Amino acid sequence: MSDTPHVSVVVPFYGSERHIAECIDSLLTQEDVGGPFEVVFVDNGSQDGSAAIVSRYPELVVVRETTPGAYAARNAGVRVARAPLIAFTDADCAVGRRWLRSIREGMEDPGSAILLGTCLYPYEASLPLRLLGAYENAKSRYVLERCSPAYRFAYANNMAVRASVFEEVGPFREWRRAGDTELVHRLTSRRPDLRVVYRPSMRIIHREFLNARHRLGRLTVYTKTNEKIGTFRELGLRQRFGVLVTLLRSLLAGGLKRVKRSAL
Repeated sequence: MSDTPHVSVVVPFYGSERHIAECIDSLLTQEDVGGPFEVVFVDNGSQDGSAAIVSRYPELVVVRETTPGAYAARNAGVRVARAPLIAFTDADCAVGRRWLRSIREGMEDPGSAILLGTCLYPYEASLPLRLLGAYENAKSRYVLERCSPAYRFAYANNMAVRASVFEEVGPFREWRRAGDTELVHRLTSRRPDLRVVYRPSMRIIHREFLNARHRLGRLTVYTKTNEKIGTFRELGLRQRFGVLVTLLRSLLAGGLKRVKRSAL
């Protein structure tokens, strides 16, 4: 930690006692970061033991936000963040050991304004959920690399944003859902020269879900709330087929790589 952080990580929490210690530990044990960073945890009115767990870590910056909602909490974290790069994850997520390094490397391109990463599920998650996760990641890559801006979306559990973006276009809309996607669309309309980039090496494990049924229920909620964004468009059947082709190619390439490694 330092008085001059290069990256600020903002983590909202509410009722996160089950997973929050793992989240904190994953952030404080980052490898090859390449510079100082700070970690800001925002208490959004937790009534369980989450705040007590956070208080055990003197390395953290802790703030409180009384307005309910994760986006209000994230905005509170952004207001105290001191770095030019702001990374976001959630208290039920554990980030990869080189997550911050991937963020810093991705932002070396001045045209990159927002980064989105790979979201995985725990080893104990069901096979259908892990397959759904693979599809979700393939969809993120496909949309950001092949589709028009109207189809872009975001997810603040694995996201990095330049602080200058918030200065220029304003904070997250303090909605219950979709504030991250709305920020992407607002940025695109005002600064079409800036890019939203998918970073495969920017990896997290999302601990909240263990089966596909619960995850699909949440995705349905996202689909409905994205309708509030006038410029947003859902993928059609043709594009969804393109995502499946992209995923199959990725899986086949991964299999071939494993075969080649075993032959060496």
